[in-house]
Amino acid sequence: MRNVLEYKDGEGFLGSSHNWEEKVEMGKGRSFGIELMAQKTAGRLTGWINYTLSKTDRQFAVGGINDGKRFPYQYDRRHALNLTLNYQLTRRIDFNMSWTYTSGCMTTLPKEKTHTVLPPVNVPPSWITDNIHQGDIDHYSSRNNYRLPASHQLNLGFNFHKKTKHGERIWNVSILNAYNAMNPDFVYISRESGTGKPILKKMTLLPCIPSFSYTYKF
Repeated sequence: MRNVLEYKDGEGFLGSSHNWEEKVEMGKGRSFGIELMAQKTAGRLTGWINYTLSKTDRQFAVGGINDGKRFPYQYDRRHALNLTLNYQLTRRIDFNMSWTYTSGCMTTLPKEKTHTVLPPVNVPPSWITDNIHQGDIDHYSSRNNYRLPASHQLNLGFNFHKKTKHGERIWNVSILNAYNAMNPDFVYISRESGTGKPILKKMTLLPCIPSFSYTYKF
């Protein structure tokens, strides 16, 4: 892949979009892998299973993003496994189930932090001796240097069919993330109260969610 875009080191999508082209850099990428699939299409029980092994990365000019070194793409998921089953319970009721497992995405986290004392600019030396700015600087070993924990999820559903004079109506009852797996959508570094020790925390946006739907076919 050529002419792929990434935000430069220290830039992001937050803030003003003015002169956005100055915040990004153009480079090249690779994506390769293998996919295997088995499927059953006959009988009351049908379904399929799929496995994908893949790798995706990016590379930019020397002196640019990640100093020209190749790094994993943000959405590089090394392993992905999908299982889907459908079972015809009766003529009017069917059951479906799907289970997914994927490696976590990549993100960038600081490996260490340095406490610095920085004087302001364009001031006389006498002012610097009396007033100094102190702060912490994060150090990053490379772009996308941390892989989030793997995600897995089970979805269950029932469909209730009924023929009508002019078509068919279907009621669906489903549960998304049936066993409430707390999959990480993103992670962040926090501090323990009292000790100040850095700890890594995760945030989950979609827990177990029930759903109902109605479909009419004509």
